[in-house]
Amino acid sequence: MRTSTIRTLIGGTTATLLIIRATTFLPDSEAQLPLPPRAPVALLEKQEPAAGWQGMFLPVMAERHAAVIQHCFGTEFTPRPPRSPSEMLLVAAALKRDWEMVRRLLKAGAPVEAADDEGVTPLMAAAMQGDVTQLRALLEQHARIDLLDVNGRSALHHAIAAGKLEAIDLLLPLATNLEALSAGGRDLLTTAFDAGNAAIFQMILERSPATLQWTASTLHALDIAISAGLRDQVRLLLSKHLAPPTRESGSVPLIAYAMAEGNTTAFETLLACGSDPNLVLPQAAEKEFMSLVKSKYLRLYIQEETGVNLLMLAAGLGKTAYVRALLDAGADRNRMTPREKMLPLYFAAWNADWKCVQLLLGGGPLPERLRIEISLAKQNAAVIKDGVAVFTTECSTGREGFSTRPGHYVITDKDRDHRSTIYKVAMPYFMRLSCRDFGMHEGAVPRYPASHGCIRLPSGAARRLFTEIPVGTVVVVN
Repeated sequence: MRTSTIRTLIGGTTATLLIIRATTFLPDSEAQLPLPPRAPVALLEKQEPAAGWQGMFLPVMAERHAAVIQHCFGTEFTPRPPRSPSEMLLVAAALKRDWEMVRRLLKAGAPVEAADDEGVTPLMAAAMQGDVTQLRALLEQHARIDLLDVNGRSALHHAIAAGKLEAIDLLLPLATNLEALSAGGRDLLTTAFDAGNAAIFQMILERSPATLQWTASTLHALDIAISAGLRDQVRLLLSKHLAPPTRESGSVPLIAYAMAEGNTTAFETLLACGSDPNLVLPQAAEKEFMSLVKSKYLRLYIQEETGVNLLMLAAGLGKTAYVRALLDAGADRNRMTPREKMLPLYFAAWNADWKCVQLLLGGGPLPERLRIEISLAKQNAAVIKDGVAVFTTECSTGREGFSTRPGHYVITDKDRDHRSTIYKVAMPYFMRLSCRDFGMHEGAVPRYPASHGCIRLPSGAARRLFTEIPVGTVVVVN
């Protein structure tokens, strides 16, 4: 009985001495609350220590009212039990870097997970100070790395915001679920980006899962990396996100914007760093993007048809270099839209770009090497090889009301026994021009315009051209 009484008296005396010792590390009651949620350490270091702990925790600021009220009504809010004086003193000592006092309070029974009114724990205090020794000591006491303060920030968040590389290096491997740490507040990458330290941002990005959603910060980081030519950074950012990057609150991929704007640097960088060359544009593309598409034909298909992809966009824009780059990156030239069965080739053909048409056909002779020239005035056709006419023949082009339009076309397919689906007549040795509803074929040649738009050839000439002129050859109508 006496022994128990003596122990009680000794224990009470020890706790009292610890409380008296700790109160010397708290600010004056007259001091204004110096702890804004984002930078508690910097401001605390400016505060002179004084007696009385009520002044640190009781005064109320409007911003904190808002934060606390918002936190209280959150779906994951768990009411905290009233904090004991020893808990409050433990956190205050940690914030004041009095780790000897922290050790003595913990030894006297104060919980290592004690938190102040801001939810800041000793582990968070050590993290924001970058004190690796104390971090290890607290972790040995089973301090939890996944605890969040009232602003949704963990010890790792605080270390990142303070730019403490050694602390981050210690805590990061222990954070087994970075997504869970970010769920309660600001994500770690945003915190790292705002800290302005590229090395820290890289550390967090490398450890992040490949299931991230794009944020304003990561989109900004991507833009910086593209502009600076940091392809490894671009590649890493793309690999860590599920979806392709878009403009903030937009749905059209950034690579499509780069194509429509003619931003070759962004296009080439995104494509080289892992953008899918077969990306499909959303049918509900934002107005900002559609304003960049000048072709009414192309705009119509983007808005009305599903499945319009990057290769179709490049072909419809007449961007030959982009078509070539997409094909080299693995774009499928045979992929078509599900409803109208539109191929990239058709978009290039309607854009009257013979270079794109040849690329999407898979080849064709350069016009300087081989081409066919049709003269509307002379009503004749000539095969030009290496600059020399090697074969000529009369022809008959479209009559008034059904004229044959001048321009550069490409033979896109051949049909030995073609029959017109419009006029229900035979058109032997048909050579279609640029996927259109007209071409060159055998027919009556009165030496004046007489067709419905096609280019009629004498029987022998039609057979010879059909046999000797390859698909992909350019036909120039003058």
